[in-house]
Amino acid sequence: MLELLDSVGVPEPELRAGQLPHELSGGLRQRALIAAALAAGPELIIADEPTTALDVTIQAQVLDLLARIKAEGTSLLVISHDLAVVARLADRVAVMKDGVIVEQGPTAQVLGEPAHDYTKRLLRAIPAEHTKGTRLSGTAPDGGVPPRPVAGEVVLRARGVGKSFGGRAAVREVSFALRAAETLGIVGESGSGKTTTARIALGLTPPDTGTVEIHGRPWTRGDRAQRRDVQVVYQDTLASFDPRYTVAKVLAEALAVAGVPREHRRARSVELLELVGLGAEHLSRRPLKLSGGQRQRVAIARALAPSPSVIVCDEPVSALDVSVQAQVLDLLEDVQRETGVAYLFISHDLGVVHHLCDRVLVMKDGSVVEEGPVGTVFSEPAHPYTKELVAAIPRLAAA
Repeated sequence: MLELLDSVGVPEPELRAGQLPHELSGGLRQRALIAAALAAGPELIIADEPTTALDVTIQAQVLDLLARIKAEGTSLLVISHDLAVVARLADRVAVMKDGVIVEQGPTAQVLGEPAHDYTKRLLRAIPAEHTKGTRLSGTAPDGGVPPRPVAGEVVLRARGVGKSFGGRAAVREVSFALRAAETLGIVGESGSGKTTTARIALGLTPPDTGTVEIHGRPWTRGDRAQRRDVQVVYQDTLASFDPRYTVAKVLAEALAVAGVPREHRRARSVELLELVGLGAEHLSRRPLKLSGGQRQRVAIARALAPSPSVIVCDEPVSALDVSVQAQVLDLLEDVQRETGVAYLFISHDLGVVHHLCDRVLVMKDGSVVEEGPVGTVFSEPAHPYTKELVAAIPRLAAA
């Protein structure tokens, strides 16, 4: 057992062997799973989305490990919605749609010169390969894509916020300003402080030091108007919806909090659904009857119900297939053009951040180590940690 843990790069295997899964990082849990898969000396390992939930640097380490295992003679069957991961590991690739393989062949050929329209759409949907403003889903709203609104006044400002848990500093002296119609990305590995920063911005976690302001006024937890002004879209929509509620009840609850009279809630619910690309027929459905992309659209509609100035997006597309992810990213941009809402966008997917965001904060060990326009930070990173993150982004060029 210790030899297996050591072989997959688990540090201090004697210590780790006695720990429970929740005591390990995501990367260490994945390494332990790979060690378990290797225990029987298999000729084949099936890797089903092996890096989907991992930070970019941990993902790179796991991909290196799987590549080493393959080089040592074990066959891999890799199932992934991340085409860059496929490009990194696969000799051959099969593209499936509706239960049928529509194209297959050498990886470089299929990803470099795709023959099938569906493969072409998948490649077009990869955010890391396209600049901001490029539509990923291949569809445009009626009337075409209007110009992006100019960033306006500061709607959310953090001044030197800090937070500790159990004597450990989770966030240290973090400051930023978010303007109307702007998207600010926050990136970093697990434990970097990005989620705690988001919770402070939402008013769910009070900072130990520093202040947060909404439209120039201090964040007051009991202020209902401020509470309505900052909304959130989470990664796991099933966990954030009551499964007993229909879409109509999900939206009606949010509209009630926003002060919309009961007699106007259905009409407003239909308006919200239409804004996110759904129809009135979805009102009677429950979350389990919706696809992942439809649930995320409903989550965005619910967040828009109080007409907020800011929506905090916490990994909103990390669990979605690339084509559905493309639709949601296009939708977020369409909604911003329509409403002028600002996004605080938390993600471990640097490709998504590079495509969607105007500016980015890079966090490490609770501190902001670099910030600036997303194009500048990603093309000319100044901090060694940012350089490491950017270098770890898997790209199709690997094919």
